[in-house]
Amino acid sequence: MDLFLLRIAVLLAGCGLGAAQDAKSGIISDKITYSMVVLGIIFNLAELNWIGLAMGAAVFAIGYAIYYSGKIGGGDVKLFTGIALLLPFFGGKIFVISVLVEAAITAVIFYSVFFIIKYARTGISLKENTQGIKKSIVFGIIFAGFFYFWIATGLLPLHSLVLLAVALCLGLVFLALEKGIRKNFFLKKIKLAELEEDEVIASEFLDENAKKQLALPAKGIIGEKEKQKLSKAGITEVLVYRNLPPFGPFILIGAIMALAFPGFFEIII
Repeated sequence: MDLFLLRIAVLLAGCGLGAAQDAKSGIISDKITYSMVVLGIIFNLAELNWIGLAMGAAVFAIGYAIYYSGKIGGGDVKLFTGIALLLPFFGGKIFVISVLVEAAITAVIFYSVFFIIKYARTGISLKENTQGIKKSIVFGIIFAGFFYFWIATGLLPLHSLVLLAVALCLGLVFLALEKGIRKNFFLKKIKLAELEEDEVIASEFLDENAKKQLALPAKGIIGEKEKQKLSKAGITEVLVYRNLPPFGPFILIGAIMALAFPGFFEIII
């Protein structure tokens, strides 16, 4: 089999297995992601593709920074690293960026609709979402400026413009209601002894004592070091976010879309 086709086959197999596992259990096994990373390194070394290796390293570094802030899972970071190593470029574009954009857009559309409806059924509180609503209005004004530019110049294809408009409108509504959605569906009070590896801190709901002990505004996850600090301060329970929606299935969707339609977001990526 041609090495290029082998790269694609390994990539799709890894993304497919990761998506299935993430949807079922909320995790992506290291066996899957490390296999993709190792094979990607081997393929790039075989072709002396130093750019591909550098791209994988860059994706991991950027992804880890986002993971450290609690915005993405560690398995997702390793999966994106594997994708970057296995297929650095496709259709004249940086493939992992195409995957990320298309995965993010489809995830935003699906989860925004799902959780907005779910939250509406429990009763939306405008008061607890005041800050989110203000933030959403600001971002809405900024995005409106971009859309005016794209429409006026015709730089963005109509199909891309429509899909982006739908995703951004739904995303802005989700952003406005995010605090209430997180509180109602993901917020959990967990005993320190029951904390799992790299729990996501619910920083906006922590009391002042817990915030003071953590004192890590850039960090969004709780590790052993943070657990020891809290324990020494006599804090036995902490608020975290659990059962966050999986991103793995949308990474698979993004990979398939990026392979099938490499020029779909021609101007953006």
